[in-house]
Amino acid sequence: MRAAVSVTADTVARIAEGAPNLVGIKHAVNDLALVSELIVKLGNEFRIHVGLEELSFPMVCLGAHGLMNAVGNVLPGKVAELYSATAKGDLARGKALHYELYELNNAIFFDTNPIPMKYMMKRLGILPNELHRLPMVPSTPELRAKLDGVLSRAGLI
Repeated sequence: MRAAVSVTADTVARIAEGAPNLVGIKHAVNDLALVSELIVKLGNEFRIHVGLEELSFPMVCLGAHGLMNAVGNVLPGKVAELYSATAKGDLARGKALHYELYELNNAIFFDTNPIPMKYMMKRLGILPNELHRLPMVPSTPELRAKLDGVLSRAGLI
C-alpha cells in the first residue's frame, strides 16, 4: 500500500534519532537523490531497500541494501542476481540484468498495481486466480493480451 506522502531525509533522520530500532526503509518513489541524502545523513548502516523496479540498478549502485520488487514474484532469481552482481561491483552484469528486466518492470504499471502482476502470476501458474480487493478488478482482455506479449518476449510463456 502506498501512502502517497513524501518523506524527506531530514524527517527520516529525526524519526531514526527517536526510534533506535528503525534500521531502514523501503524506498518506492522516483527520487534517486533521497538515497544519497539518507546515506549521507544516516550512514551506510541504514538499510535502504528498493521498492521501485526501474531504480533497482542505480539505487544499488548508490548503496541500497536490497530489493523489494514486484517482478521478484515472477523472476526471483534474476532480481536477486541483479542485486548481487551490482552490490559486488559487477556493474556490467547488473546493467545487463536491469535492461533484461526492463520491459517486465514497466509492465507492472500498465494498470494499477497489482492488477498486471497478479495476472502475470496467474498466467505463470504462481497464483490460482487474480482476485483483488475492491475497487480493483481483474485484468481486461486487452491488458491480458499486452501482458502476454511481455511474458512471451521474456521467454516465460
